[in-house]
Amino acid sequence: MSDPRLDPDTAAICSALESLPGVRRAHDAQVWSSDGAVTFAAVLEPERIDAWDEVCASARSLLHARFGVERALFQPQAGAIGELARQLHQARADRDAAVRQGLETEQQRDVAGDLALRYERDLEAERTRLGRALNDELAQHATSIRAMAATFEARLTGREPTLAQLASLMVGNAESMLAAIRTVIQNIRPEAFDEGGLVEGVRALVDDWRLRQPTIRFELLIDPADAAAFGVGPADVEHAGYRIVAEALDNAVLHAQARTVVVSMHRNETRLTLQISDDGCGLPARARAEGSGLRRMRERAAACGGAVDVSTGEAGGVEVLVRLPWSGGTV
Repeated sequence: MSDPRLDPDTAAICSALESLPGVRRAHDAQVWSSDGAVTFAAVLEPERIDAWDEVCASARSLLHARFGVERALFQPQAGAIGELARQLHQARADRDAAVRQGLETEQQRDVAGDLALRYERDLEAERTRLGRALNDELAQHATSIRAMAATFEARLTGREPTLAQLASLMVGNAESMLAAIRTVIQNIRPEAFDEGGLVEGVRALVDDWRLRQPTIRFELLIDPADAAAFGVGPADVEHAGYRIVAEALDNAVLHAQARTVVVSMHRNETRLTLQISDDGCGLPARARAEGSGLRRMRERAAACGGAVDVSTGEAGGVEVLVRLPWSGGTV
């Protein structure tokens, strides 16, 4: 190889290189010939160091086409290497920050799920306490008032008709109060749910709707059919399933104008599946996305690790499919 020498055409070559996209400056150029092959070397300052390979490929192509240079050696500007290091450091920092943010988001989601589950359990305990308080205190007082009013009515009949009439009114009001208290207790914590768990609770729900809406056909399918074989699951899961079925039945009967409603319950070793289908008018897109009833169903299911899917059923109405975790044994 011959000694390097400055070539008078290096200025023209550098100017040509600086016309390439992505090249800010070309300097400290040298060109020499060895064994009939022309070699060119220079320092290039790229606009973006991460595009260095593309810049070098374009420069070599230009030099070969316009100046007959067979070999080209390029060195990046010293500052460009530092910029590349800075960019790599920033990319790593951004990646680490994104990973940390993802982990924090996941932890926050876990905390939110735990809080929701704890809230649901606390709420269920409060419902139970309130139901017992209503039954043990208000219901008993109302029963006593009714008994006293009935005694006054019996003693005053024939002697004080006006007072007897007032006592009869008191009896009627006390009976209405008792009925209202029983309704509130049933809504807070159904008696059938306390006595037989989810299976008996859902059966009581369906039976109640059959009495209230005799023109609507209700079907209940349970697998396993026997309550003892079906077993008892976690309290929060049973409560969530009961409330979701109650909400879905309300929607089907009161809003969807359904003529047939089918409720099915199935459980295996790990999952409880509930399906409530109707042949009603369905739900508009807005209600499907924003309805408070559907939102409550999803929130209840999510609180215990489950999910709710809502779709158009085979009968053209709405199908609510609920999947909840299940780890209960048989009673």
